[in-house]
Amino acid sequence: MNRWQSIAVGVMLVVGVAFAQQAPLTILHFNDVYEIQPVDKSKRGGAARIATLVDQYKDQKPLILFSGDALSPSVMSSVFKGEQMVAAFNQLGLNAATYGNHEFDFGPALTQQRVKESKFPWISTNLVGPDGKPVDGAVPSVILDWNGVKVGLIGLADNWLDLTSAGPDAKYQDFVKAAQQAVPELKAKGAQVIIALTHMAMADDEQLATSVPGIDLILGGHDHEPMWKVVGGTLIWKTGSDWRNLGLLKVYPMKGTKALVIPQELVVNAKVADQPEMKALVSRYADQLDKGLAVTIGEAKVALDTRENVVRAKEAPIGNLIADAMRAYTKADVAITNGGGIRTERVYEAGPISKKDILGILPFGNTVISLKLTGDQLKAALENGVSQVEKGAGRFPQVSGLSFTYDPSRPAGQRVLEVKVGTEALDPAKTYVVATNDYMGNGGDGYSVFKGAPRVIAENGAPLMAQVVMDYIQAQGNVAPQVEGRIIRK
Repeated sequence: MNRWQSIAVGVMLVVGVAFAQQAPLTILHFNDVYEIQPVDKSKRGGAARIATLVDQYKDQKPLILFSGDALSPSVMSSVFKGEQMVAAFNQLGLNAATYGNHEFDFGPALTQQRVKESKFPWISTNLVGPDGKPVDGAVPSVILDWNGVKVGLIGLADNWLDLTSAGPDAKYQDFVKAAQQAVPELKAKGAQVIIALTHMAMADDEQLATSVPGIDLILGGHDHEPMWKVVGGTLIWKTGSDWRNLGLLKVYPMKGTKALVIPQELVVNAKVADQPEMKALVSRYADQLDKGLAVTIGEAKVALDTRENVVRAKEAPIGNLIADAMRAYTKADVAITNGGGIRTERVYEAGPISKKDILGILPFGNTVISLKLTGDQLKAALENGVSQVEKGAGRFPQVSGLSFTYDPSRPAGQRVLEVKVGTEALDPAKTYVVATNDYMGNGGDGYSVFKGAPRVIAENGAPLMAQVVMDYIQAQGNVAPQVEGRIIRK
């Protein structure tokens, strides 16, 4: 334990009969980092605190590794397109990274630009272009001679590529087959320890550990909660999201068998001081943010009313605009978002719309997901939405792709009288793809029917809701949402 608050995970992976004679390799690991500023009301995370912890281990010459998802989504990334993340990683001294699905949110040209700016390699063993080489300037593998240990690194993803903006040239190759080819090649080149940086679900990491026994350690991402598991003698380790924790792993190379790995989770909280140099970098981007948010993205041809007595009580033009943007992005049949997520309590007169306007209207950092519901479930969601309309509850739905009639005088749960998807009557047995936000998707505002629904676009692959709306407005140029009879109160 060092003097910072730490939690020992309580696992020691011992394969073999004795420690190697040489000093261990120290690894610092993190994954799924979207913010350089602290999160959870400044209680956790933050690049400046992470830099302080990294400094504590400088005498051990740590290998600093990242398992994907940084360039998006966040408010800062809506302005800087991930530039701030690469700048922080460079200053931190990151040694290698693999792609996450959010590295492609702004398209391949932007990914290529960020890779060029990086002072470390991005490794992509199984995401390739038409020429068979890794996409967007990545490398297929790396061998680092680190403190006298030759460390072979590969970078693997599961099949989420079609849900990104990576472009038609990016192709997925089976991660098991790619690893089965890459690992022997690295060992033939003298690699003593093989580490897989992955950005995929735990079940896929388990399959990798079972199928490719030559891997000593799997450092994963994509899952946002800290987790670990030992499968086939291989430790799978995920540190969690947004620098709330820092993974500290001691790796002892072993002759003739897998390395011995001792992991520990360091908690990153307010007890950790800010490193001055990284704090200055964070402050620089924070200071530039307001200027970047003032940029005009389009023009409203009509007034947009975000007051609670509008968005929590009836069909609202601003609600239609937001729901339309969500449905267009996801290509869903319908979209439902809660009126309580629409803020600022004001009327925006017709005129220019800025990024700051949209981020004020949608301030919670929600993301856009999509899921599958039967017609019966969709009707149940709408029933929940109007169940407390007389109280002005935030669950009131703003919708796209559907229309419905309800009677608030009837008992809650029996108020929705008619529903149409497009021009067709709702089919109770048919499956519909529904766009919503992650808060509602996890049962928020009483939308329990969403919680267990199969995902099309899941939370860990979802874009920032405000970004989706901003992109929609920017693509349209001018917007003029109207009340169209989507929600009819009898």
